[in-house]
Amino acid sequence: MHLGSPRVQGYNSRRVPPISPSPSSAQLVPLEAPTGGWVSKCVRTLVAVVRSPGRTFARCPEPIDHGRILRFVATLRLPLWAVLLVTLAVTRDPADPAPTPMRPIYLVIEPELAQALSSWIVMMVPVGVPLVYFFGGLIAHIGVALTGGAPRSIGASMRAVGYAMAPLYLLIAALDVGLYTRPMAGEVYLGALGGGVLVFLWLAGWTLARTHRISVARGFLVALLPAVLITAVTVARAALELASIPGMPLPESPYYVP
Repeated sequence: MHLGSPRVQGYNSRRVPPISPSPSSAQLVPLEAPTGGWVSKCVRTLVAVVRSPGRTFARCPEPIDHGRILRFVATLRLPLWAVLLVTLAVTRDPADPAPTPMRPIYLVIEPELAQALSSWIVMMVPVGVPLVYFFGGLIAHIGVALTGGAPRSIGASMRAVGYAMAPLYLLIAALDVGLYTRPMAGEVYLGALGGGVLVFLWLAGWTLARTHRISVARGFLVALLPAVLITAVTVARAALELASIPGMPLPESPYYVP
């Protein structure tokens, strides 16, 4: 029987499901589109994530390209980090015996240890980016699984949280420049960070909800887990440099002489 006969065509039309049309570029995260330059796609992705996270994450193509997402986050996070390193290298002289202002954290940790930890943490920022991406997506996926089941893979959860973290990472990078180059009050830093975390909660709630096809309320509930992780890590590292911390008094001596 010829394959083009009406009988065979009718059989195929009954048995083979129709192929759905490919999504338009407006339904894809711009970074995952096949065309366009890297910087342009990063900018359009950041705008799309902030302006319409629900529509942007209506589709979740798998397998997940984690390397692409990490490069996107690094593109937002690391340029200001590099500027900070250059600024510190130019302005700070390790052989300078000048006294440094005392900080509240010195009541808990020895000044030498606090300064060493602070310097080490600054250098390890490129390592921290993928770690927060991995653990943030992991605990978000656990939250989705425990609140009713996770329809998609753990990689999909990492993708949702990773994109939602992008604006917050950009804010943290800007705050770090001020934190490490001049005295910054804890109220200022924590206020700015709190606003950034609220934005992350809003975005992550939508991205997780659309990725896993769950309710938005459940998405917001699950987004609390990576939000707590990111907040705790960021506050812990900032506490080593903050000039004041709410609820912690300053040491009696205003300066520390190494």
